[in-house]
Amino acid sequence: MRWITTTTTCAALAAALSAQNRWALITPTTSPQMQRNGAMGFDSVNNRLLMFGGLTQTPGSIVADTWSYNGQWTLLSSVSSPARWGHRLVRSPVANRLVMFGGRSPDVSPLANDTWEWTGSAWSVVPTPTAPSARHLYGMAHDSTRNVVVLFGGRNYTATLNDTWEYNGITWAQRSAATPPPARAEMVFVDDPATGGTLLFGGTDPATGAILGDTWTWNGVDWTERTPAVSPSPRYRAAAIADSVRRRPVVYGGYTGTAFSNETFEWDGASWYIVPAGTVAPPNSTESYHGYDPVRRKFVVFGGWTGAAFTNATYEYTGVNNGLFSTYGDSCDTPQGEPTIAANSAPTTGQTLTLTFGNVPTDTELVLAVFGFSRTTWNSLPLPFDLAPIGLPGCGLLAAADVIDILATSGGSAAYSLAIPNQAALVNVQLFTQGILLDLLPVDFVFTGATRGGRIVIGN
Repeated sequence: MRWITTTTTCAALAAALSAQNRWALITPTTSPQMQRNGAMGFDSVNNRLLMFGGLTQTPGSIVADTWSYNGQWTLLSSVSSPARWGHRLVRSPVANRLVMFGGRSPDVSPLANDTWEWTGSAWSVVPTPTAPSARHLYGMAHDSTRNVVVLFGGRNYTATLNDTWEYNGITWAQRSAATPPPARAEMVFVDDPATGGTLLFGGTDPATGAILGDTWTWNGVDWTERTPAVSPSPRYRAAAIADSVRRRPVVYGGYTGTAFSNETFEWDGASWYIVPAGTVAPPNSTESYHGYDPVRRKFVVFGGWTGAAFTNATYEYTGVNNGLFSTYGDSCDTPQGEPTIAANSAPTTGQTLTLTFGNVPTDTELVLAVFGFSRTTWNSLPLPFDLAPIGLPGCGLLAAADVIDILATSGGSAAYSLAIPNQAALVNVQLFTQGILLDLLPVDFVFTGATRGGRIVIGN
């Protein structure tokens, strides 16, 4: 750890070059047939997207084809899983495989609850000791912070569900939650690098006819309903991915109950924001296959239902590298309330970001501004780390303390200026921060509270 008392800067960090924000229609030489409601995920063994299953239009059938996509579509000849639709494909925490669960599969039963993994060349069934009940149209995502697969909700034969399950690569385990979201199917459910968990939005409950527009996050312990200032209208059957390069979820389309949307939204960790008007959007706005290719840095949407017909069009989306600042975790409050952390602008190369630590008691003289490149580990210690050793039991260190700057308070706040060099290599770099309050008088070194964590994603 390094203690400093002057303004610090980010340096020598790896990241991606900036890109233009656009949807583009792709014209591969070969494409799968017109179909919908299958699944797509990234095959990291072969650096390509993988697509499996779904429903065709004419003749109507459930398919068991496996296709790969890396700018061109290729039909793979491999040992196949039974045909199905209404399932999902996400990264498994074991051996970087793709995991698939359940769906509607007449080859197994009308609804399945089997678990399969893609080995890189074939499908292999996983005989899990326990598993969720048979279902389809559920939400499933890989939680990259905790390295588990999370499954939520869906539909069985007669009901809409709201149970939460996790898969560790060996078996499934049901997780209890004090405040689970209402039951739903066909929702947005993706990894959320902002909160360090998974993100749920919208969906529908066919049992009641409800179309939902709420936003929730899951951290492995409980669900939290979020109240974003801006949000998409209620909808279901949208396409959604977690952009692991730009470090944010992206949502496209969906059905509102009266209209087929062609809007694109991104999540910054606190609120949704719509991609500016003028972006060319694909018309296949519901029940599409969708996945993110981190090698080519593309959100890929294939097939689906346009509101009038099936399609087999392929579209790709590349987003803008705008900077993001958001908070995560829990604060450690003082008798005055929650100490706050806020940024004056989006973190951008060539600019100075000012962080303000506010609502600090006037008798607290210092704020320790902690900065690090991880929020999961620090010096081999798992985070959050209990701050009981410094007199804050039950409070957590939420960012690796790679650098700590000592800030003097004035009028109940302290400010920190982070000068970001104008270097393309810094774009999409992620940094974590937290303020820890220190009272020097009347007794030396009494820690009185801590802010929530702050997540900085540098843009250009």
